[in-house]
Amino acid sequence: MSKLIIYFLLFISSYSMNYINISGLDTQSKNGSLFMSINSFHKIGIDLNKSKNTFILNTDIGKYSLKGGKIITSHREYTYLSEPFVSQGKDYLPLEVILELSGAHLENNKIVRSIETKNPNNPPKRVISLSPGITEKIFALGGEDILVGRTSFAAYPKEVENIDVVGTMFEPNLEIMLDKDPDMVIAETHFREKLMTTLNSLGIEITKYHTPANIPEIHKSIVDLGILLGRHLEARGLNASLKDKVNYTKYILRDQEIPRIYYVLGSGKTDITPGGDTFINSLVELAGGENIAKEKNGWRYSLEELILNNPDIIFGSQRSIDNMLMEENYSFLTAIKNKKYYIINDDSIFNLPGPRALTEGIYEMVKIFHPESAKKLKNKY
Repeated sequence: MSKLIIYFLLFISSYSMNYINISGLDTQSKNGSLFMSINSFHKIGIDLNKSKNTFILNTDIGKYSLKGGKIITSHREYTYLSEPFVSQGKDYLPLEVILELSGAHLENNKIVRSIETKNPNNPPKRVISLSPGITEKIFALGGEDILVGRTSFAAYPKEVENIDVVGTMFEPNLEIMLDKDPDMVIAETHFREKLMTTLNSLGIEITKYHTPANIPEIHKSIVDLGILLGRHLEARGLNASLKDKVNYTKYILRDQEIPRIYYVLGSGKTDITPGGDTFINSLVELAGGENIAKEKNGWRYSLEELILNNPDIIFGSQRSIDNMLMEENYSFLTAIKNKKYYIINDDSIFNLPGPRALTEGIYEMVKIFHPESAKKLKNKY
């Protein structure tokens, strides 16, 4: 016990220096992930032990159980792909998963403490979400029991149908919202300041988040929301699951040729596609594609640029693809000539910056860009 205390003090001391170097610790690589022995976790002050076929991880915010490829918390279970294994009688666990659950991450072979906001004194008990992305995250964090209202745009997961609608994302109904007696309303960038002022004057707390613009911001938004709702354990568990699956996808796609991609969001009078400064561009890259609009910012594109960059693959909604097929100007594109265009039935999996984009969204793209590799990812998410 005294040795563990010393290791823990060394761990805290190293945190004050902002990192712990893992060189010299007992690690092994497998399927693109780094694993570390339980003894080495102890050496850096992480309280990780095994009880029968379950690993117990005690952290600064509570306890996790890892069993059968699942991260188990009080309110949710999250799957991960880098399952522990035994080598020479020693148990090895995925380093980055354990670090994420412990509030840290790996940078250039060093363990760095992650920056997190502080826990509120009294988490809300009745919440209205005015953003489909926020609603999706609340469900993913196991917080649906405190969700009393959502907008008509929120359609995922299916269980969201059980939550009452309080209007649209841009025009919420104040009377219905007040009838729900919320102690907090959560919104994103689109939320109007006038309504915020009105709700504040009625004693209802408003939390407004910036809509995530990239993948690191998605992960940060999950942690921030989890802390706000008293689901801190679940937030780390969800992020550990998402990051592990993304890493496995990168490993599967490591030797693939990279096709040039055009994601059509609008065609005809105005061509619209995600530029290089959008989180969708990051999804395309993670799925093993190259976005032909990566040099552009925002969402506007021109027909001239599209013809000049001539993508190998085009994908989008039924309406967007149909518009391209009916317009003669697009018939010169290689993807149109070769019938390499694909229809996405539910493009909200790409357009909402939430957990589903990093699982189903990436998988749907991989099925289009690398269908053979997608077979290795089937049922993994």
